[in-house]
Amino acid sequence: MAVENWRELVGQHVQVKKDGQLIRTGYVSDVTYAANAMWLEHHGGHLRHLFEKVEGYSAEPVSAP
Repeated sequence: MAVENWRELVGQHVQVKKDGQLIRTGYVSDVTYAANAMWLEHHGGHLRHLFEKVEGYSAEPVSAP
């Protein structure tokens, strides 16, 4: 289930989705004060990336196996 307050996701492993499609997974390194944008950490071939709610992104924690 998507989390509305992205500040709750700092340090967690998440799935980022847009229009129901999985875009990327990664660890949230930081979230803006207003919690409307978040940075996913650099990992492997993926550079650090900013995702914004206004662009239609949602995020949810990745469940532990």
